[in-house]
Order: sequence, then C-alpha cells, then structure tokens
Amino acid sequence: MSYRLDLKTGYPSTAIAPLDRLSVIAAEVIVSGRGFQYGGDLRGHEGARAQIARYLTEVMSIPVETSHLILTTGALTAIDIVCRTLTDPGDLVVVEDPTFFFAVDLLRMSRAQVVGVPMLVDGLDLDALDRLIAANPGRVKLVYTIPSFHNPTGYTMSDVKRAALVKMALEHNFYILEDATYEPLYFGAPPPPPLKTYDAGQGRVIVVASMSKVLMPSLRLGWIWANPAQMSAFLRNKSDAASSRLTAEILTDFMSDGHFMDQITRVREVYARKHDALVATLRANAPEWLSWHAPGGGFFIWATLPETIAAQAVIERAHEREVDVFSGRASYVSPLDDRSLRLCFALLDEAALCEAGQTLCEVITEIGSKSLGARTDETRQQRRGPRCEG
Repeated sequence: MSYRLDLKTGYPSTAIAPLDRLSVIAAEVIVSGRGFQYGGDLRGHEGARAQIARYLTEVMSIPVETSHLILTTGALTAIDIVCRTLTDPGDLVVVEDPTFFFAVDLLRMSRAQVVGVPMLVDGLDLDALDRLIAANPGRVKLVYTIPSFHNPTGYTMSDVKRAALVKMALEHNFYILEDATYEPLYFGAPPPPPLKTYDAGQGRVIVVASMSKVLMPSLRLGWIWANPAQMSAFLRNKSDAASSRLTAEILTDFMSDGHFMDQITRVREVYARKHDALVATLRANAPEWLSWHAPGGGFFIWATLPETIAAQAVIERAHEREVDVFSGRASYVSPLDDRSLRLCFALLDEAALCEAGQTLCEVITEIGSKSLGARTDETRQQRRGPRCEG
C-alpha cells in the first residue's frame, strides 16, 4: 500500500535528471544505432569506464585507471559479484549493524555467515570487530561498509577509523568492500578520503558504487574498482554479463562534454535543500527526547525513540495520516528492540518533507504523551514549532 507522504522509500529524486540534455543524447544514440547490440566486453563499455575513471580521479583525488573498473547493472550487482568471488560458504562477512538491508540479503546468497558489528556515530565499532576476529581466527574474509553518509544512519566514518580499518585488513588478511554510493553527496564539508586511499595499492579495499544517484535512477549502472589481479576473478563471477550498451553510450556522451561536475554540484544543491527542509522541521517540531542528527549528506536521517515507544506503533499511526516511514529494525542483522526509524529526505519535495516531518513529529509526540506522561506534555509546550505552509 502506498501513502501520500513517503519518508520510507530510499529512492533518488527524478528531479536530478538533466532531461533536456539526456533526451538529446538518447535520441542521437538511438538514431545512430550505437546502443542496439549487446555490450560484448564483460568489463563494460570502454568509453564509459574511461569517463567514470576520470570522474573518480577528480572527486576522490586518487588516480583511477580505466582498466581497473568493471561496469555492472547497479551497485547491488557489484556487491554480489565481490562477495561471491572473495568468500566461501561458511566464511564470516562483517557488516555495520544496522546496514543497508538489501545488501545483507545479497551477502547471504553467497552462503556466507553475515555478522553485525555495532555502528557508532563515527563509524564501525573497531573494538568489537577486533574481538570478533580474535574469537574467529581466520574466518573473517570480508567487511562490507558504507563509510560516508551511511544507509540507514547517515553517520560518516572518521578518518582515524578509516586508516585503522584498512590496517586491520592488512594485519588479519580480510578484504574491505567499500560502498561509496553516497560519497559525493555532501552538502557542506566533504567526508574524509575514501578507504581506498589508505590501501596503498595492497588490494585490500574494493570499491563499488552507482551512477544512478547522481544522474538518473533508471540508468542502473554501477561499477567495481579493483586492482588488475582481482579483475579476472570478478569477471568470472559476473552474472549480469556485459552491462547495457545503450546506457553506457548515453552516459559516455553526457560525461564527455566536460560538464559532469556541474551535474554533481546541481545534485548536491537539490538534496541539500531537501535535507535542510526536513532538518528544520524536526528541529522545530520533534520532542527533545527523540534522538536524531543532521547527516550533512546522503539520503537519510536516523531517529531513535525512547525505550517505552515502539517504532511500529509510530508507523501504524503515521499511516493513518498518510505518512510512511521505514522501520529501522529491518536494517539490523539480528533485529533488536523496535525503537528506530529511517527517514529518507531524497524523494519528496521540500513542501512535502515539511508536511511529512511535522505530521510524524505530531504522531510521535501524541504516542509519547501516553508513555512518558507529563515530561512529553511539557516538552510539547516548550518546543511547539511553526506550521508548514503550502
């Protein structure tokens, strides 16, 4: 069932797509016949890989070679390929807990044992990871992480932890699968350098991401960035064969005119406005006992309720008022208490975000008034925010 105000679905906004330019390019590619045939090369269209390599070199400040990239049908396919290549059934794959729920399902398809390690505000709990490694010598083969503007929490791993995690990988002989999907989507200060920068060519960090969130959702074009020694192994496990030639031709033409960074700037501006709209609404209307923070990038705000309030109760009441929210419990490897909500600000426009955020805050406050009593009533009087307009 769909609801009018969707804070649940973690989709990009279609407003980011530069339709005028893309429609001209798509028409030219189709008329010319360049995008009609299968891709052929399992690595993907060379022109598209060259353009992505140039883009990554600019935004990540690390030289990226065309030959070090494989194109895939979205980032999820890239995650699947890497996990099936680097793990055997029964190996331990570590994820942040909570993490991107769909990734957990993919990792389990490789018959690996997925284990969650707590996610802290500055990234993965490395002390907990160290204890897990010590308790399972030789079994941890892969750590999947979203270090920048994490899904679902919005947290960003500190530079100290990034360096320390790569050092642990070198010492304990495991790989790091770095999901950089949200890396370029910062609205103020950029995140610390990617984990790959701390790898020093050792091949312990493999990076995956997608172009869909910075250009157009339906492109379904992701990539794997790895060293040459790993490329052939990944290609042997590439279940989607060559990625779409049509998509690659369109992407190549769009990126080759030298204005792609203008598109990145525009995307940041679009999402920054959405982020700021929801953040302002929460600051004005959320009860002070609701724990949340402004991520400054990505798509998501993570909210934690008091122990006496169940997220499911909030979601059900919100549905009655046409607001949908994602239950944070679905993002845990082993679901704990039902106290978390993931709010996506990427999909709705600013006016809808304001209305949805205010309605959600009213629902949370109403439920809290029954379980927290006078404390909530006092907070509501102190923090009553402005009404949304139009």
